[in-house]
Formats: sequence, structure tokens, C-alpha cells
Amino acid sequence: MLWDASEEDKRLLHLRFDLELSQGQIAQELGVSQMQISRLLKQLLDRLGRRLA
Repeated sequence: MLWDASEEDKRLLHLRFDLELSQGQIAQELGVSQMQISRLLKQLLDRLGRRLA
């Protein structure tokens, strides 16, 4: 991978984009709210986008 993502970041990306789970499904899997997943994904994708720019 192009960046040094944490294992948590990699798992989140795997669940969302490899397994194509919804934010709600990911939240249930990880035991957090859907809003937390939404925020985590936005932050993660923003960081990735900055690295690629």
C-alpha cells in the first residue's frame, strides 16, 4: 500500500470496499455507531486523498 495505514484503518477499508458492507453493517460488526463509522471513513479517505495528491 502507498501509505502506512494502521491495522484498524486497513480493516475499515476492507469491510467497506472489499466486502462492500454498509456503514451500518460495519458499525454493528465493530460495536460502534454508524455515525462514528461515517466520520472514521471520511477522515481516512481524506488522509488517503492527501497522500495521493
